[in-house]
Amino acid sequence: MRIKQIVVLLALMSVFSILGNAQSNLVFYNEDEQFNASNFNPAFLTSQKKFTFSIFPLAGMTFGFNNQEVIKDVMNQFLKGNQTTQDFKGVFNSLVNQDLFFLNYETNLFSFGYNSAFGSFNFRIRENVLLMTDFKGDLSDFLMNPAFQDMAINKPQLFGAEALHYREYSLGFAREIIKDKLSVGGRAKIYYGKSILFSEVTGKIVERSDTFFTQIAGPMRLSIPANPDLDNGILVDLNMAKNFNIGNYITNAGNIGVGIDFGFKYKITPEIEFSASVVDLGKINWKQNINTLLFNDEYPFPEENIDVTLDENGVPVLTKFNDKPLADTISFSLTLDETAFSKSLPTIFYAGLKYQVNPKLNIGAVNRFSKTKGLNYNSFSLTAHYEATQKLSIITGYSIIGNSFSNIPIAILYKRDGGQTYLGTDNVLSFLSKSSEFSGISFGTCFYLFTGKVKYKDPLEYLPFFKRKKPRLFSKT
Repeated sequence: MRIKQIVVLLALMSVFSILGNAQSNLVFYNEDEQFNASNFNPAFLTSQKKFTFSIFPLAGMTFGFNNQEVIKDVMNQFLKGNQTTQDFKGVFNSLVNQDLFFLNYETNLFSFGYNSAFGSFNFRIRENVLLMTDFKGDLSDFLMNPAFQDMAINKPQLFGAEALHYREYSLGFAREIIKDKLSVGGRAKIYYGKSILFSEVTGKIVERSDTFFTQIAGPMRLSIPANPDLDNGILVDLNMAKNFNIGNYITNAGNIGVGIDFGFKYKITPEIEFSASVVDLGKINWKQNINTLLFNDEYPFPEENIDVTLDENGVPVLTKFNDKPLADTISFSLTLDETAFSKSLPTIFYAGLKYQVNPKLNIGAVNRFSKTKGLNYNSFSLTAHYEATQKLSIITGYSIIGNSFSNIPIAILYKRDGGQTYLGTDNVLSFLSKSSEFSGISFGTCFYLFTGKVKYKDPLEYLPFFKRKKPRLFSKT
């Protein structure tokens, strides 16, 4: 039973009510020779070797999050199976205080690439769990934080949240249009959605007949293998469907979508390269396991605990006098909707600049903007790439990840005759201090197929045309 819970946790993370902004490792963006660089920009496929192959669990994996205490607590509660209303109130309080909450898991299950005179091809199967939320706002602070005393009337707040688990099958293609100058690329994708939670719930304070209400309305769209348990409109529990099977969940192909990536890289000068891309421009049609929760309710404020004043602009402002969270008195009244719906994926825009200082050192900058309704965010990274040897490269720098400003990325890329391996993090400080906001790691390995046996060592700098034979392990006597 415990093994089943762990498997469900990894495969169905989007069931959680705590969600976050997905973050891939920016430290690798300007490393177009890294075999998974086409995740950022399909034009980078032109830098791959003739035949590349990788398979799970080596094909590439990224995991990142912030607010480590909340992650730890919710995981423990889920595995023990003893979540309570008070537990989730604690999670909600933490999310309100955290502003943005990051959590993502991405892994390649299979990848095969081929370079030819016509162009560069890549087929990939990829698993994605993207989770994001932004509960920070005046209304949530007013309801949850006793120290937050004033709230403008009729000022709406979106309780933005999205959790998404899907599998992607894609075919990428890139071609050099102008030799040593311009390369372009694209990737066609088919998505199979496994589960989603997407909130369009809004709240505001309204006045009617000298009475003040908290008004909560809008859908929280759900497609998950679960049965919401409603008691007179109150959500009592969210139970796993009785016919739930992890195999059927993983292979579910009922929620289909399509999308594309496209990008380019252009050498402004022999030393300066600019690149840009758009990733996951598409949507998924959700038709199975629809359990959308519709919010449409109002909650009056106790008259003895509130007063109305006018701010400097003459706008009515509600002031509270009690020292307890107002949300403690609220119980959401819900209705269930099983209508199918469509949802666009979070679309990501990249723009990067790289400058080759000398043959061993380059510096780069990349900006990433993620666009989805109510949850837009931006990240930025500065990196320096140093080629320590012909096989080993070290990358480090500084990153701003969403609203996290203390991030020191570090990564290594090891290239050998038969393949390459990478390992990196966007914040090495997270391994040194528990107080660090963001924590994450990315790693992967690929193999170069049909390369044959290499008979010669790399040439020396002062003897570029002299071929040095590799020594034999055993020689005849």
